[in-house]
Amino acid sequence: VPAQDDVAQENITKEIADDVAQPTSPLPPSPVIPSLPSHQSPRTSPSQATEGTSILVQQVFDKFSALVLRVKGLESANTAQQLEIL
Repeated sequence: VPAQDDVAQENITKEIADDVAQPTSPLPPSPVIPSLPSHQSPRTSPSQATEGTSILVQQVFDKFSALVLRVKGLESANTAQQLEIL
């Protein structure tokens, strides 16, 4: 009876090996995205660039100011909480 088990095991091993050995279809080539030539990018005049930069600087300043106020509020809340603990 052990001989039949060995034969059955061999058949299963062969089937698994055959399944694994099946060739798979190759992956399709990945699409190539062409880069835009630099001469097609829009040109900005120096005054437009300065205006855009000043707007960005103002936005950064506004965000920074809001963060400073928030940190101060958190520090005040933390101090109040520490006083309650004492």
